[in-house]
Amino acid sequence: MTTTRSLREDLVNAFDYLTVSELAIYSNQVSISGTKVSFHSLDTSIPFILERENHTIAQYKSWVNAGAYSVLLLDGSLLQITYEVGAGKIIGHRLAYIPCPYDIDRDLLVSGEPILDIIGLYSQTDLVLRSPIRFDFDPQAASPEHPAVHFTINNSNCRIACAAAFHPLKFLDFVFRNFYPKYWKNHQSFFLQGAYRDIKHDLDVDFDKKIPHFSWK
Repeated sequence: MTTTRSLREDLVNAFDYLTVSELAIYSNQVSISGTKVSFHSLDTSIPFILERENHTIAQYKSWVNAGAYSVLLLDGSLLQITYEVGAGKIIGHRLAYIPCPYDIDRDLLVSGEPILDIIGLYSQTDLVLRSPIRFDFDPQAASPEHPAVHFTINNSNCRIACAAAFHPLKFLDFVFRNFYPKYWKNHQSFFLQGAYRDIKHDLDVDFDKKIPHFSWK
């Protein structure tokens, strides 16, 4: 059975590993609010979404400024991890990886200087065109055009169906396996703990399987 407390403990332990292993620079407090387990934003007065259609540098800076993320990774990229729990099961999630828009010197990132000040030093340099990705589990909004579990990349209208919801450790494995393969290889013993973990839910994830989708067994 999954509870908000057990899920919070899993996330705290995972984030602690990332920071101690220097795979992350900082992790925010994991908070519980009713059925939701998420990051604790430092400034809730800042709107979470500035632009729904496309991702922008302003959006990245806004999330950093508000502390609206779970983990600040070793290169300035962000992880946002939010789950909904009900009746002992995961009933929803939003799992996002937001790449840093600049190629930042890691020594600067670990120097203790505010991340926004460091970003400002790179404002006149070339952008690194890397798209954020997101895995959503939202059964209440499910429709033929909006799969209950879907993968979004590049644009909010992109919703590629997924066969199942994501365990948080599987999500961390996915991010590091695909975007930080050198670090994933060096920390396989940690990431493989989550690679094959799944979460149980009562939802029959229904979608047209003749259309390209994400599936795993």
